[in-house]
Amino acid sequence: MEVTGAHWAALLLAGERGAQVFASGEIPPFIHRQLGELKLRGVSDTTLPAYMVSRAASQGFAIECAMLTGRDLQSGMVVLGLPLAERPSRRRGSLLRLVADDLSGLLDSVALAGQIEHIKSHLSLVHRLGQQVTSIHDRAELFEEITRLIQYSLGYEHIQLLLADESGGSIELVHASGPFAPRLLQAGFREAIGRGIIGRVAQTGRLRMSADVVNDSQFISHALLPNTASELALPLRLGQRVIGVLDIQSDHRDAFRRDDVILLQTIADQIAPAIEQNRLFAAERQQRELADTLADVSRIISSSLDPSHVLEAVLHELARVVPHRGCRVTLKGDDGMMRVVAAKGYPDIDLVRQVVFEPDAAPLSAPVLYQHHTLIISDVTKEADWVWQPGTDQVRAWCSAPLVSGNECIGWLCVDWPEPNFYTVDHGRSVRAFADQAVVAIGNARLFARAKELSEELEQKVADRTLQLSEARDEIERKAHELQALLRRLVNVQEEERRRIAYDLHDSVAQSILASTYELQAVRRRVVDNQDLDQRLIQCQRLLDVTMRDMKQIIYALRPTVLDELGLIPALENYLGSLPGSVSLSTGIQVEGKPMPLGPDCDLAVYRIVQEACQNAMRHAGASTLELNLRFSDAWLEVSIRDDGCGFTPDTTERGLGLVGIRERASAVGGHVSIESHPGRGTCIVIGVPGANVTH
Repeated sequence: MEVTGAHWAALLLAGERGAQVFASGEIPPFIHRQLGELKLRGVSDTTLPAYMVSRAASQGFAIECAMLTGRDLQSGMVVLGLPLAERPSRRRGSLLRLVADDLSGLLDSVALAGQIEHIKSHLSLVHRLGQQVTSIHDRAELFEEITRLIQYSLGYEHIQLLLADESGGSIELVHASGPFAPRLLQAGFREAIGRGIIGRVAQTGRLRMSADVVNDSQFISHALLPNTASELALPLRLGQRVIGVLDIQSDHRDAFRRDDVILLQTIADQIAPAIEQNRLFAAERQQRELADTLADVSRIISSSLDPSHVLEAVLHELARVVPHRGCRVTLKGDDGMMRVVAAKGYPDIDLVRQVVFEPDAAPLSAPVLYQHHTLIISDVTKEADWVWQPGTDQVRAWCSAPLVSGNECIGWLCVDWPEPNFYTVDHGRSVRAFADQAVVAIGNARLFARAKELSEELEQKVADRTLQLSEARDEIERKAHELQALLRRLVNVQEEERRRIAYDLHDSVAQSILASTYELQAVRRRVVDNQDLDQRLIQCQRLLDVTMRDMKQIIYALRPTVLDELGLIPALENYLGSLPGSVSLSTGIQVEGKPMPLGPDCDLAVYRIVQEACQNAMRHAGASTLELNLRFSDAWLEVSIRDDGCGFTPDTTERGLGLVGIRERASAVGGHVSIESHPGRGTCIVIGVPGANVTH
């Protein structure tokens, strides 16, 4: 108004909701109203409708106008009300266009600043989300943080995160944010892939936006979200595979701006690998937990042979890998009857342990006992062949795995849960892996009990038949051979189980770690522009490499392949060289005489004895040096293991499990052991074993 001498001025802007009028000066009300009703896209850049010009002239005003030509403006106009008495001039028209250009530039600047702030907020959201999803390992916490950040930053009413169940052909709600989120999660939601907007996105892997769900035939309403007016569903993709859907619903029509859609697709592309990484991490952690538990059960084999203690320990360790409320071990007796020999988690344990029945009396025992199948029942109340046993009224979901020793099933291990549809195929695999390990402990306990029984029987016979010395001597010799065979079988069973565990770890956990490494490499190639995420992925890569090295050391400890491939002396050298760097133990090895073949059993026995002696020197003796000497003669090998540790009194410590194991291993291959030690003067263990051509 100041630069043109106008009595009033008006600025017209066309927006998404219609024209807006900003006026200054004493603009006549009828002109103000007619400007607001003006359709800007149909107006010339130099003139207004004739009726408006005539009406203004009747009030003493000449109207001049110019269009705004800003880059980001949909449409706009500046209108001046000039005294009708003044004659139009070229200068005034130029001045008006100059004012219009200045206003266009100003509005462009404001719009650009708003866009910059919007982009900054988007980048901030992406940055925060990237930081969170790569640092959270808990699955439920990860899902909650993803939906919470999206709702907090973008303000949409309902955010839902759904993951695909490819085996079941459906997609299931795992978390939600919004006013109805708790009720949605409590009610649960599952949609068939290909059905509805969400199922269609899960099937095609393509984004779908419905600006008005009333006109969308794919839209399926939800009873808990009755006010949904528009919906946006974005696929969570890993390459060509869709692992889930990010679904946003609004109570307003046409609620999704174009730049918000682009941002949400970026977020979906970012969280998909994070969710997959979390799944792999959880799977690896589960496998590691299973491996640790199996290792604990292996230690049970070495530390105890009492049947009742072994069974209690097996049920106690089972809780670490398979969730359950109750668990039982049922074994087949010599009379063919099935007996519950151990139970845990029931109101009346004694009542449960009194159960005795014939296998044919429980039809569901046949697939487990005779076909060696792992059996999962979703709801026992709907199973026609289910037989209720006393004290087990709490059972609804049930999973059972056979205890297979060789080709014979000696019973089963079962777990249960008080709610239906609880146990999955993965639970079944874990129970089966645990049962395969537990049967070794149970079998060893049975062998030990049998050996103990034979020993007691032998003593009774010796006491009763002192007059029949020759017959008793023959009987003692026979029993001694049986005990020796049992002992050798016990050692062989232990070593075979170590070998099986090592192969299982190599074929399962190690392969899972390797697969995770490949997945991380693939993810790194997709996030080349995000240095922060790339560094985090590199750290994950290093962690997996360290885990793989540790796993190889565990596998080697379970079964040293170099012993089979290169022989005893290289295996011992390799073992001494691989002792942990954190242990300040100086070792040395000397070989005297010409090495000769001992045979696989003797090689393994010597290796395990040296291994046990080194562990004792590190754990208990506090030794700083350890010397290993192998002296070969024509038909004999003498091995001495000497350390400078704290020593002990053999009469009081000799019965420890470690030294007992050393004596048993040497005896199993026809060798002998002597131990010399004094407090403060170190320990020397000397073992002698025969060569391969010597009968023992």
